[in-house]
Amino acid sequence: MDKILSPFRQGRKLNTLFLSTIFISLHYALIIYVNSSFLSKFFSENQVSYLYIIGSIINTILLLNASKVLEKIGIYKFTIYAVVIEFIATFGLFISLSPFLVGLYFLTHLITISLLLFSFDILVEDFTKDNSKTGSIRATYLTITNITIFVSPILVAFLLVNNVYSNVYIISAVLLIPLYYMIKRLKDVHIAKINHIRLRETTMEYIKSKDLYNVFVTQFLLQLFYAFMIVYTPIYMSQFIGFSWSEIGIIFTVMLLPFVIFEIPVGELADYKYGEKEFMTIGFVIMGLATICVSFVTVKVFWIWALVLFMTRIGASFVEVTSDSYFFKRVDQEKTDVISFYRITRPLSFIIAPLIATVTLGFIPFQYMFIIIGSIMIVGAHYSLALTDTK
Repeated sequence: MDKILSPFRQGRKLNTLFLSTIFISLHYALIIYVNSSFLSKFFSENQVSYLYIIGSIINTILLLNASKVLEKIGIYKFTIYAVVIEFIATFGLFISLSPFLVGLYFLTHLITISLLLFSFDILVEDFTKDNSKTGSIRATYLTITNITIFVSPILVAFLLVNNVYSNVYIISAVLLIPLYYMIKRLKDVHIAKINHIRLRETTMEYIKSKDLYNVFVTQFLLQLFYAFMIVYTPIYMSQFIGFSWSEIGIIFTVMLLPFVIFEIPVGELADYKYGEKEFMTIGFVIMGLATICVSFVTVKVFWIWALVLFMTRIGASFVEVTSDSYFFKRVDQEKTDVISFYRITRPLSFIIAPLIATVTLGFIPFQYMFIIIGSIMIVGAHYSLALTDTK
């Protein structure tokens, strides 16, 4: 327990950052799983995929240039501006009724939330200069994030009555107001040195370092899993299996429990005993096999779906905390170019996942896409095993 609580004893600023994490995570978690279902009221499945692809391409371009903006305006203004824009986008989704405005505000949200998560990476990295505490602080940060993600499906189940999504989006927008004031308490946080992404040079830095390359691939595969499951699992469960959103909300709550249970213990064990690669490899295997099983669950039975999806997130929780811990043990805060490139995995995954879905739907039924994604996750074990162990 003392090790779990130790990150909270690091000082007022770190506690402020942890508190800010609650608000940004709950804001994001409330709408992350309903976005695709909400968009399907205005667009076809392929059009929803295209929206994710377009937004993610723009996102990738912006992340490639984020360090230039950081140098000009600083991490504080960067984060504050992103919060304001995200509020406008989320509030726009609350009030909009036309497909054009819904698509526009959704693209703005998709782009801005990624920049916000990037800025939080930079802020957290400011407190993890001591490598012996990287895993602990990162695990605490991720666990706070995942507790909010864990409780959000239950909240959505209560808020989303008769498939009216407006309540979810307005509550999500309101959560950004206290976040704005939390960020203002971090006004004096500055990045001493900012390295810009020079695409060729930064790419070569990853290629030359076997460990950076392999952890980049593991992070991309994890984000690919998230992107696919976030967009297509709710559609599959509601439109093909026949679950209501109140049922899906409870199932997703059970599904997300591993992130709350495992990430701090795994982060501690990776720091002090075993290292990251063992947990990462086990995580990929569990995640892959469980995702393949989803294709063969065609009955509307609550406990079966809860169990299978719970198993997928046991694997994902192992990979999430260990890949981040491994990466940030090797990268300093000032290496904003390397961090930006690492976080490109998220928008890239939202380009590739819809492309995989669009192509495969032309040849196989919806349910068998999970076999493809699960098989790709098992391949991730090859890259985690290739990492140089930290223990």
